[in-house]
Amino acid sequence: MILALGVFLPEVKPVMDSMLVLESGEILGRHFCRGVIGNNEVVACGGFVGKVESSMLTQRLIDRFNPRLAVLSSCAAGIDESVQIGDVVVGTEFEEYDTIFPLSEGKMVMKAPDTLLMRFLKIYFKAGKFGKILSGDGVVASASVRDEIHSFHGGIALDMDSAPFAKTAYENKCSYLVIKTILDMADENSKRDFDRHFSELAGRSSELLVEIMKNHYIDRE
Repeated sequence: MILALGVFLPEVKPVMDSMLVLESGEILGRHFCRGVIGNNEVVACGGFVGKVESSMLTQRLIDRFNPRLAVLSSCAAGIDESVQIGDVVVGTEFEEYDTIFPLSEGKMVMKAPDTLLMRFLKIYFKAGKFGKILSGDGVVASASVRDEIHSFHGGIALDMDSAPFAKTAYENKCSYLVIKTILDMADENSKRDFDRHFSELAGRSSELLVEIMKNHYIDRE
């Protein structure tokens, strides 16, 4: 089974709309659908903000459905000149920029697993941008703050959920992948850009995931 998660429900709506639904309901007050896309069994859910809720919902869904692969398909801010609004980013590393790990020289970076889906994307998704995604419990809307974070941690995208999602999946021995569409550039225009682009771009990452699932059996290693 594949778990598809979105921060906001519209981000996973393409998955829900494309599946032959076998079951639907609520889990921790969030709507979910379980069904089939192509030859893949999928459960899709969304609705969380920040690192705690990201970990909480991911854990609960893993406990209930025991997926082989968990995919976080949502949006993020760009923090590197190599990405721009509308780009789709695939996370290769994950780091919590606002958490200090004293025994790890202040940093702890998780590397994405070498899943079948990751290998497929690296070969065939030529438009994709691959790199580190940073996560923290706060919306960054300042170019100077963004640049300070980037200068210390690197990375190409910034959000509030990828790193805790990855850590939760990893601790449960569940393969995972993060696909993010860039909505803003974490600067003073962030709110304007988010409001302007969300309706158009929210489902872009999930549309890619759906297209792959329709044509390929990815619920395997």
